[in-house]
Amino acid sequence: MVNYPLSIQSFEDLRLSKCVYVDKTDYVYNLSYHGKTYFLARPRRFGKSLLCNTLLAFFEGKKELFEGLKIYELEKDWIKYPIIYLDFVSGDYTSGSMTLIDKIKIALQDYENQYGVNFDDSFFQIQDGESLIKSESRKLSFRLEHDLQAVYEKTGLKTVMIVDEYDNPLIKSVNLETDKDIYRGFFSVLKYSDKYLRFVFLTGVTKFAKTSIFSGTNQPDDISLDPNYSGICGITHEELLTNFKDEIQAFADQEVVSFDEIVGKLKKWYDSYLFHERGEKVINPVSLFNALKKKDFQNYWYTTGTPTILMQRIKNSTFDIKTLKKDVMYPKDALKDYKDDEIKTAIVPLLYYTGYLTIKSYDKEDRSYLLGFPNYEVESSFFNSLAEEFYSTVENPNGLDYLKFKEDFRNGDIESVIERLKALLCTLPYANDKSAKLIERDFQNVIYLVFTILGEYIVSEAHFSKGRADSILINKEYVYIFEFKIDQDAQTALNQINVKNYAGSFKMDNRKIYKIGVSFSSEEKNIVEWVSEEE
Repeated sequence: MVNYPLSIQSFEDLRLSKCVYVDKTDYVYNLSYHGKTYFLARPRRFGKSLLCNTLLAFFEGKKELFEGLKIYELEKDWIKYPIIYLDFVSGDYTSGSMTLIDKIKIALQDYENQYGVNFDDSFFQIQDGESLIKSESRKLSFRLEHDLQAVYEKTGLKTVMIVDEYDNPLIKSVNLETDKDIYRGFFSVLKYSDKYLRFVFLTGVTKFAKTSIFSGTNQPDDISLDPNYSGICGITHEELLTNFKDEIQAFADQEVVSFDEIVGKLKKWYDSYLFHERGEKVINPVSLFNALKKKDFQNYWYTTGTPTILMQRIKNSTFDIKTLKKDVMYPKDALKDYKDDEIKTAIVPLLYYTGYLTIKSYDKEDRSYLLGFPNYEVESSFFNSLAEEFYSTVENPNGLDYLKFKEDFRNGDIESVIERLKALLCTLPYANDKSAKLIERDFQNVIYLVFTILGEYIVSEAHFSKGRADSILINKEYVYIFEFKIDQDAQTALNQINVKNYAGSFKMDNRKIYKIGVSFSSEEKNIVEWVSEEE
């Protein structure tokens, strides 16, 4: 039985418990000797915390943990450095800014205790009208500056700072500007105390604007889109076949298929993340390990939790989710320089950094990336998460019940399909000041989400010689051809299906063909009429 490192973030625990480990320690060595301050953005559950903990063990000089790994022969000194380790993965940052302040204070206290350093704050004066949060925040910057210098003078060694998921408190913050001020004051010290620092490494999902970490001089070297570090997290194709050959064969034996078929299916479900056009494609490690351990293809990434803030932003923005039915172009420089909350409507780069989109190709002349869903698991995660955000209500907490939709389509029950669509449209919180264009977009998003999540053979805006149909759904028994009209009668929609002969290419099919015209009223904000006929 292979011991997979699921839910293990400690490199020391992983090594002592003899978990399988894909050797990334050459990256650790290169980072430590070819730069000083770094930032790495990767999607959640992609191995950032394990990487931070591997760096921690290396800078603690724990040579014995690295025996047999690439770095064991590369590193000669194995010096134990002073370390400040800030882990923002855990903590309820929705409870207010003091949680963030306390988290930093605890890390500094551990650092001081380890090296016998005492920060005397008796001289610290609270300014007139200053809040407790502002006072405590200002004190942190003084304390960090004092501690870095004191530890250096006491040990003669520079300090290593590792910050895991720095942006988690900001993503969940209820006082975003206040928390960015806390960061601005605290991390600004790194610029002025550079001579006391050996190495600084920060991870997150994305960069936030207007924090000292990513503004002004001495910004971290952002290796998120660096070809030299494209495989630093995740499992490359070579690593998959080198490290998990026996496990893949065991999976293939259980399924009574070939080795190559299992590899192909693993890639279809979990592969094709690309973090630079010249980089290596990688597989999501959590999903891969779960699939190999359970010998079952499931949506493991979705069950680990989805960034609620992302789904809320899409819901509250003017973003048209139908644009994602095809890959989208985005400028390389804009993607590299993107900072969250700087451009409120920039949904595409946020989808990239949270792992829903990845690089498919690169246009060198235009310096633009073609971005799309990396794999089947992520695409289904996206639409399921969005459906939950759009359609969950107090009366219907589970959101879209797609199984009932599937049952209706498999039974040829068009009336039930329409009634379910009308019920879903009633759950949308239409604002009174919404323009007709936005109301139309919301209606189209409902239709697109429902049809996409159903998982049948769906064709949206299918092209024919005389035009294109809005949506076509095909299953074993039926072909459904839908045409939707906004503020026009349903017969007009049905007439278009007939005039354009959308059903023509299916006439030789043995399945029953239904043509459905649907009318949506922007005033009523719902479906008001529908007609259908069989071919």
